[in-house]
Amino acid sequence: MIEFKNIFFAYDGGEEILRDVNFRIGKGQAVFIGGENGAGKSTLLKIINGLIFPTKGKFFFEENEITPELMKNNLFAKKFHQKIGYIWQNPDSQLFCGSVEEEISFGPLQMGLSANEIKKRVEDAIKLFGLEKLRHRAPYYLSGGEKKKTAIASIFAMNPTVWTLDEPLNELDEKSKDFLINFLEELKNAGKTIIFSSHEKFLSEKIADVKIFL
Repeated sequence: MIEFKNIFFAYDGGEEILRDVNFRIGKGQAVFIGGENGAGKSTLLKIINGLIFPTKGKFFFEENEITPELMKNNLFAKKFHQKIGYIWQNPDSQLFCGSVEEEISFGPLQMGLSANEIKKRVEDAIKLFGLEKLRHRAPYYLSGGEKKKTAIASIFAMNPTVWTLDEPLNELDEKSKDFLINFLEELKNAGKTIIFSSHEKFLSEKIADVKIFL
């Protein structure tokens, strides 16, 4: 489903962050991406999401090599981004709408779903993540944990087949961490592919089928 072949990456001609990275991820696997700070975990997740591209090597998704040229094809890019959801380490990098409700509805709107289906997905996400009292609040007024929940809810509403999460437990209190761990287990049981980085070792032990260290 996802394959890295001899991937190298450097920002703006600087020192290489990723060096000769090779792996294959199958559908439905839960994969932990490990490594020290600066090892390139966030960079790797951005490549998987088609936000940046390898300096050298090849990245394949569903047998398609993901290149800048291919991602200029709007139809392909739209389908690609509907299949892969990305939870950023810092939710401020992800949230941009005027309210929590608008944030959650943005993805389904871009997918061209019917008004009824969008409403259903938004309401399901708001209820699941306990955001009822925050639905009309602007994201920049939320706490760190509330922002993280809103970011995850916005991806949930799109129902991607692949979930990529960069430090998903950051900003969460213990109760919210327990909820998210259970949520990831449910995604795994539902056959979703999960790729995540985390400094919380217990999360990799509990969720991951495969561990990749950079």
